[in-house]
Amino acid sequence: MTHPQVHVTVDGAPVCGAFFDNLVSLTIVDREGIRADTLSLVFNDAPPHFQSPRRGAVVNVTIQNGVGDFTGDYVVDRVEFDCLPYKITVSGHSADLRSEMKANKTRHWDNAAVKDIVKEKAESYGLKFKISDAVSSHLYDWIGQQDESDLHFLERLAKRHGALFTIKNSVLLWLERGTGKTADGEAIPPAKILPTSIIQGSCKVSETDVDRFAKVKCYWQDRKGAKRQEVVVDADPEASGEHTLREPFSSKEEAEAAAQAAAREMMRGLVETSCSIIGRPGLMAGQPAAYSGVRPVIDDREFILELVRHTYTKTGGLTTIFTGKLKEEG
Repeated sequence: MTHPQVHVTVDGAPVCGAFFDNLVSLTIVDREGIRADTLSLVFNDAPPHFQSPRRGAVVNVTIQNGVGDFTGDYVVDRVEFDCLPYKITVSGHSADLRSEMKANKTRHWDNAAVKDIVKEKAESYGLKFKISDAVSSHLYDWIGQQDESDLHFLERLAKRHGALFTIKNSVLLWLERGTGKTADGEAIPPAKILPTSIIQGSCKVSETDVDRFAKVKCYWQDRKGAKRQEVVVDADPEASGEHTLREPFSSKEEAEAAAQAAAREMMRGLVETSCSIIGRPGLMAGQPAAYSGVRPVIDDREFILELVRHTYTKTGGLTTIFTGKLKEEG
């Protein structure tokens, strides 16, 4: 494959010698959304035994190979020892996913826009933020967070408004899901995937009729009329049936936005891809990618990457595996 430069620090101190001598593999998984990105280190622990990074240590990994760089911080949360034969597996989660974000809270907002709420949450953790106006302008007369963590609350809010919520390198991102756009609304050029970089037998693009519906329906509570109302939006014109969102919403506008977001996500999920390529550390989840020179029908269709896995071994170099869904049209 390709042999990049891999730099690692543990609690700020660069590692060398025994660390790389015993390293069998290093794997980084980058996911779209707020699900924690992860690090896995596997070491040969044959006698004399190796002193692995401890639980709670902060590990920084930087990968460079001339065509793109990757860097990330991870907190070690698990150390597993295998004996006879001897092996150590060290696992960690993204340092951006802070434990205090998982604590349940109760509060509410009056006359607040989604953007104001997201900004307030980011600032409360000392995070910078980039927020797309396209998915943050809705104004709530009232919205509550009832015995719910900030992570769960923001993820729920993002799903309602078709937003991609994630935290990368101490920046809270609130972007249009599935569009491959920056917070300013500019289209991100897709990464080109060429045949020369594809590992033989790994490239797949699938089209499916599973979970196709003609309509999406959801409900909202009319507080003035004290009754439940419904909203129905068009989804797949070539399908039949109706998909219902079970969560109730507080207004007709919010319900319509949620139904339309669900319809768009359903249409994207009809076409998916997965592929293994020669290591490309600059590739990351949420980024658009397109095949070029692979075959007609597949070429130039843009996919939004949902998961990117970088794996480094001393014998195989760096490989990158990704999965993605079709980019939203329009």
